[in-house]
Amino acid sequence: MKVAIVSKSDRLGGGASRVAEDLALGLNELGYKTDHFISYSNKEPYSFQKSLYGEKLAEQICKKTHFLTNKFGFRELLPVEYWFNLRKYISSYDIVHFHDLFSSISPITMSLVSNSKPTFFTVHDYSAFTGGCLYPSGCDKFADHCYQCPQLSQIGWKNQFRDRTKEVQSIKRWVSNKSSVQYIFPSLSIAQEAQKSLTYKLPPQVIYHGIDLSIFSSSKSRAKSELNIPEDRQVVVVTAHFLQDARKGVNYAISALQSVRELNPLVLLIGFANEQVRQSLVGLDVREMGFISNPEALAQAYLASDIMLFCSLEEIFGLTVLEAMAASTVVIGFKTGGVPEMIQTEINGILVEQRDQESLNQSLRRMLEYGNLRGMGQRARIDVENKFSKSQFLNNHLKAYEAALLKK
Repeated sequence: MKVAIVSKSDRLGGGASRVAEDLALGLNELGYKTDHFISYSNKEPYSFQKSLYGEKLAEQICKKTHFLTNKFGFRELLPVEYWFNLRKYISSYDIVHFHDLFSSISPITMSLVSNSKPTFFTVHDYSAFTGGCLYPSGCDKFADHCYQCPQLSQIGWKNQFRDRTKEVQSIKRWVSNKSSVQYIFPSLSIAQEAQKSLTYKLPPQVIYHGIDLSIFSSSKSRAKSELNIPEDRQVVVVTAHFLQDARKGVNYAISALQSVRELNPLVLLIGFANEQVRQSLVGLDVREMGFISNPEALAQAYLASDIMLFCSLEEIFGLTVLEAMAASTVVIGFKTGGVPEMIQTEINGILVEQRDQESLNQSLRRMLEYGNLRGMGQRARIDVENKFSKSQFLNNHLKAYEAALLKK
């Protein structure tokens, strides 16, 4: 079996592309020849990573075309990556698996590929079934049809003309309903949301993400020692790519930390922080770690932490939660997206209703003062081993691929 993985970027381009790269790496490690086509590269590529857009003139045309169609509201309308490059290579693969399309890959490309090859699409955000937004931020128009998007300016005829969300969503609905593309969802939560908008020619399925547990093998005491943290010091980690991103809810985490200031936990802050975030942390003992791209270094930070505050307001799955659980770190946070599919309150973590600041504060205080952090963290680790391991992630994909080939 030879597989082509297609995504917007390599692992540095975001969580979705990271999953795509991990899948390509894992399949190659198992002996399945897999190439990873990417639109943009942010690091030195692996030998199996190739340009989705091709080289030189073809690459320039693809990038310019997507830029212009996005500018005028027709997001990823033209399958230029298929016309100029991908179609030349598709015949040599048995399976083609698409990941994050947003801003870089046309859904029509998936439809064209599915005419000749078993084709899969892992949904990583709402843009797979909305008129363009990654997250709807409370808007439910996508369930009927997108129009007059609240995330786009509606002032003046030019802006109104650029709002092609209804037409763009219609194209995505046509692809899911008429094309032989098998949709994969990383959580039941996002599968249910997509079902409000899409119908499918092929039945969709849920395959949870998985992580490499080997990098979380060190002890907590050793991880703390390597970061020069006293073994008996309670450590709370807060993380987001951009900590000021309102969708990540870091302000709720910081408010909870301020409510237990007298307990003096050490706060590990991972991600890019602006001055406003820093000012809100005044009075707390904070160690800024910056953005950590190295998986081993990130694992060490999570291993050195006793608690993670995860207060995201919109989340498809939550890889960060899995990583914390793998590090036997207790997650306290909000019931968002697929997170409740990983965290069972009072068993392997604690979840409260979104924006319930008082319950969040109380949960953090209780765990710092009286909680069984060790026992709850160990249970979280066991649950990851049993349900969300890298081997399960890969095997579930291989089963889906093999089933598709049998039906071919």
